[in-house]
Amino acid sequence: MESYDVDVLVAGAGPVGLLAAWQLARWGVSVRLVDAASGPATTSRALGTHARSLEIYDQLGILGEIAPHGTRVNAFIRHQPDRVARVDFEFGDLATRFPYMFNVDQVITERVLRGQAAAAGVAVEWNTRLESFTLDEDGVTVALAHGDGQEHRQETVRARYLWGCDGGHSTVRKTLQLPLTGEAAHTWLIADAVVHTDLDRDGVHWLFPAGGALMAFPFPDPGKWRLLDTTGQGDPDDPEQIARQFGTKLSEALGRDTDVESPSWASRFTIQQRAVPAMHVGRCFVSGDAAHVHSPASGQGLNTGIQDAYNLAWKLAMVIQGHADPVLLDTYDTERVPIGQALLASTGEVMNTAMVDTTSADTQDADRGFARQLIRTMSGLGIAYPDSPLTVPDDQPDDQPGEGPRPGRRLTQISAADAQSPGWTVLRTALRTPAWHLLVFAGSNDASSPEPVTASLPAWLDRITISVGDDRGVRDPDGRVRDTLAATDGDWLLARPDGYLSARGHGDATLRAALERMPALHVPEPARA
Repeated sequence: MESYDVDVLVAGAGPVGLLAAWQLARWGVSVRLVDAASGPATTSRALGTHARSLEIYDQLGILGEIAPHGTRVNAFIRHQPDRVARVDFEFGDLATRFPYMFNVDQVITERVLRGQAAAAGVAVEWNTRLESFTLDEDGVTVALAHGDGQEHRQETVRARYLWGCDGGHSTVRKTLQLPLTGEAAHTWLIADAVVHTDLDRDGVHWLFPAGGALMAFPFPDPGKWRLLDTTGQGDPDDPEQIARQFGTKLSEALGRDTDVESPSWASRFTIQQRAVPAMHVGRCFVSGDAAHVHSPASGQGLNTGIQDAYNLAWKLAMVIQGHADPVLLDTYDTERVPIGQALLASTGEVMNTAMVDTTSADTQDADRGFARQLIRTMSGLGIAYPDSPLTVPDDQPDDQPGEGPRPGRRLTQISAADAQSPGWTVLRTALRTPAWHLLVFAGSNDASSPEPVTASLPAWLDRITISVGDDRGVRDPDGRVRDTLAATDGDWLLARPDGYLSARGHGDATLRAALERMPALHVPEPARA
């Protein structure tokens, strides 16, 4: 048998690479995480974290480490000469515990993920550049260069898989010759600064001085804002000039004097709207900005990358550990490529809307409607995989309200109040283990009744019994878990490790049939009950 130095080599130690490496390690996969930088980033980058990402952080058990360092954003606020229009976040039928956007500095998110990865045995190898690699049927041979300019050392690593989380200029993507197709849209100026203003700090603000548009995003830090000028004017290397420019434009747009302090960081950049047509070639994968780049106006980059990594890590782990056929890895493309492509359209709309001052009542109504749709799209809550090979459809309408989550959609479509019920509190903790989960609903009237689902289960599947009257598994005394999942005695729900429902049914026969309809998943021998 071939000898490997490591199961997976991850290139890029930003939030996507950190999450990828940490999750692989949680599943027992050997992993190395390399980055050409000399150390962690200290300047601001991504800021907005949306509801679906918050759900992921909660399932991973790290939300408590992140939440104290962020601030909640509840609305889009559009300023025009004669009025201020506020559209509060509202997701309609997309139930979530997090009905808002959460602004937290990417530096904080990376610090938390880096700590989790280190605790799992993965330390970032800084000053380590992926120079080249060759791909074959059995693995990937990677050439690494170690050193910070003073000393250099070359290393050749043989890995089962290579995962490129190495950003918009990805070496992995370029070597694989995956085209990042799309267009360069606009050139914008961005700066982080303290602003002396009475603007509501729970909203994202759009403002329209003469000649262009501004956007303002609140930081958790007192008085600090991220400012964005769609004209692209200004010299990022002259912070005092940038402060005067934003101060003048904000004063004009708001109709009152507004003082902006010298920014802690400023940059001018050309927005790219591009995505790859495929996210893996053989034993190589790309995620995050290596696979798709978007306008920062809707804050999709980090969030989409986090979801990419959360989608792929468990699939790679199952294949490496012999629990699944390598064809399982094809579902990464099937599920995630359309998401990246769809974001090109939605973020393009955000740019166009952000840059245009509207005055007519009809246009303002249209803007409000667009803002509400944008809020839903940005949240990531509507992302679903109903057509995935890992989804076994049932006979219920996919969009019928009040009937519980349907296959292909998020399992935990619950409100904050439901999430705090006794049953859901215990169940949410149980769902944090890295595994598939089978939720089995035991008899509720007789505590001594046998469990209705008795089929032998594969080793990769964690059984969670949910009952009302006894302490087997998860006790659901008020029935909130049953109600929100629309489940009754003898029902079962099969949930993927990334929190999406794969199938649901009643009794042993339908469970066996559902597992058989997903040939990518091997049932190892010996099976266990």
